[in-house]
Amino acid sequence: MRLEHYLNEGIQDKGIFKAIFMAGHPGAGKTYVLNKVKSGSIEPRWVNTDKLFLDIFPEFKQNWEHNWGKINVKVKTISKNQLALYLNSLLPLAIDGTSNSVSVILRRKGLLESFGYDTGMLFVSTSLETALERAATRERPVPPEFIKDAYEQINKAKAFYKQTFHHWIEIPNDKFELTDEVIQKAFKSTAGFYNAPIGNPVGKKYYDKMMENGWKYLSPNIRDLEEIKKVVSVWYKR
Repeated sequence: MRLEHYLNEGIQDKGIFKAIFMAGHPGAGKTYVLNKVKSGSIEPRWVNTDKLFLDIFPEFKQNWEHNWGKINVKVKTISKNQLALYLNSLLPLAIDGTSNSVSVILRRKGLLESFGYDTGMLFVSTSLETALERAATRERPVPPEFIKDAYEQINKAKAFYKQTFHHWIEIPNDKFELTDEVIQKAFKSTAGFYNAPIGNPVGKKYYDKMMENGWKYLSPNIRDLEEIKKVVSVWYKR
């Protein structure tokens, strides 16, 4: 899949300057839930290194652990360039990964907000038992010890995330919990977030200036693309 296929342009597109962080332990079903509840009129771009890896290099899908080292640097470079282009185009985002690390989430939240984005969090929860069962059946199995550790860390961070993100959606996804009623409620909340007017003062300022001058992108008039790439490199620091 070519990188440009990920991009749509337009300052008047819906969902610009909006990003939702996906949170939940492995096996919670974050990707499945987002596909159920995201707005039909808005297609948020996934920010997820693993997904990009498999999209661009599907030939390594069956033995990714063995091959990862061969192209790790290339994948990271593509990931950084992709995110820079997303931000330059103001595209709506869905962020997946490392939700158990509060410091990483806060850094990435701050980075997006410095570009004018409003941020929210969609927290998907299940029981530990269900998480372990799902992880065991995944195409790329996750060790039970990792699941247990991640489960504990993420649930410890949950209260902090709930206070930190003004827009907060929690979705139960244990056995038989993801009912039509739950999905509909979450769908309305997610659609409301992506369709809401820009709340971030930086985003409002950028939007007004771009509309006034007929600019489609942040670069080159508001933010230089190379400067955007340098800022984005901080995203992937551990």
